[in-house]
Amino acid sequence: MTEDRAEALHLVEELPEEKLEQVVLYLRSVTQSPKRARKTEPFAWIGAGKATNGRTDNATHVDELLAQGFGRD
Repeated sequence: MTEDRAEALHLVEELPEEKLEQVVLYLRSVTQSPKRARKTEPFAWIGAGKATNGRTDNATHVDELLAQGFGRD
């Protein structure tokens, strides 16, 4: 077993349950034939995405937004 594969297996073991579905979907998408389309985007929990509050200055005010708890459930 290569070091990369061993590390990947270790990381999967450490993965929180709530992240597992998205990681599995991503892994399926990269290991299956290109004919089979992915139903969701991988790692939807990463990144800010579109603002739902109508603001267009999120990048400018990132520190303030993070301090307010942006991205937390």
